Amino acid sequence: MQTLVPFAIIVLSLLPLLLLAGAVWVWRLVQRRRKRRSPLTTDLLRPPGYGLSERIDDLRLDLDSYAVAALIAPLVFLATYLLQERLGHQFNLATTGVMVGSALILSLAFITQRVIRLLGLIRSHREGRDGEWATAQLLEPVIAGGGRVLHDIQAPGFNIDHVVIAPGGVFAIETKHRLKPTTGDGKADAKVNFDGKALRFPDWTDTSTADQATAQARWLSERLTRATGLPVKARPIIALPGWYVTLTERSEVLAINPKACSFMLKPFTGEPLAPDTIRRIAYQVEQLCRLPDPNRTTGKQ
Repeated sequence: MQTLVPFAIIVLSLLPLLLLAGAVWVWRLVQRRRKRRSPLTTDLLRPPGYGLSERIDDLRLDLDSYAVAALIAPLVFLATYLLQERLGHQFNLATTGVMVGSALILSLAFITQRVIRLLGLIRSHREGRDGEWATAQLLEPVIAGGGRVLHDIQAPGFNIDHVVIAPGGVFAIETKHRLKPTTGDGKADAKVNFDGKALRFPDWTDTSTADQATAQARWLSERLTRATGLPVKARPIIALPGWYVTLTERSEVLAINPKACSFMLKPFTGEPLAPDTIRRIAYQVEQLCRLPDPNRTTGKQ
């Protein structure tokens, strides 16, 4: 009977988690069998930052899992040690204690490292999501001027943060949210220079985003040209909400503070896009940022 004590400790330690997991499983089973369906019949579009919000949710679940593991690990190792103690005539207790203690320390060190990494990723994704929210809000004047603004467009292996279809043309927008330094010089800390290839922040130089924006605009141009039968040329835009942007060279890629979006309502050359053309192009972009049908994904009728 004495040898069963450690096993009883393990079972009692895991019993609340097992009961919770069982309750969740029963709840999901009941929900699947309910004869209910969503009243929403309009296809919903992805809001700004939707992909990043999903990643944040996934990372938080991982964080919760490691937190639970950190609580359970000491109990499991304690129960293991007690079991060895009960069978002490077969094991060297000192050696077992060192091994169990070392394993516990290594496990907790691994969990701590993973938790710190997850916290960093969550913070980074949250900052990126906030930047996309800010850009989406600042682009609202384009809608008032007869344009369309769509978000989180899905492409093979990547996404485009925002696509604007307006009288001034089609724009593929990549938002970058970077924290400002705090040196005490407000103007210098808020200024970024762009020469068509590199974004030069006060404390860092970004040489990859211009290429990223160009590749995304090229893909979008090809996709929309095939889908609409019209010669669509999407211009790459880098949105830097909260920054004062200075352009030092002319370039196909344009870096802006999205507050200055009124240029999208007037074409650089030629005639503005007609309302019918805007609707035609926007319809094709909408197909790339549809949310799943809730009735289809849950199987409810």
